[in-house]
Amino acid sequence: MTIGYLWNVMDRKTRFLLASELTKFRDVGGADRVFRKVVANAHENRPVRVFTDGLKAYNDAVKFSLPHSQHVPKAGLKKPHASNNRIERLNGTVRERVKVQRGWKSLKTPLAEGQRIHCNFVKPHKALQGETPAQAAGIGVDGENKWMELLKKSLEVKRDS
Repeated sequence: MTIGYLWNVMDRKTRFLLASELTKFRDVGGADRVFRKVVANAHENRPVRVFTDGLKAYNDAVKFSLPHSQHVPKAGLKKPHASNNRIERLNGTVRERVKVQRGWKSLKTPLAEGQRIHCNFVKPHKALQGETPAQAAGIGVDGENKWMELLKKSLEVKRDS
């Protein structure tokens, strides 16, 4: 039973996961929702190019949400000029984790955001010489226990607001 579709958007250079969104349908509305989240998370920076698979909904969503970005549709593993291997690798990792959890039971699950935080700030990548995507993007978290440091920072932000 499928409860929804997971959309992941990643920066190709740093492998920083800009957005992870669970939607009921794989349509223009879902694509638009995740692209708007990308723009918000990237502090209004717009991507130069957007690589997607062949889903037709991306055409309208990119035109509407990211009008100044070049859309590169039908990216795939066998297309060196338009490979989507990095996001497919992440999707495979998430898929394996979701199996162990026996699925996500609700569209409102915080698990998608949790896996985004883990991917960006905790998990080092071999392709990034052992750095996390956040460190590669210049926003790393110091300390041995990165989860604990993130929790401390979140408490500091909460107290300041």
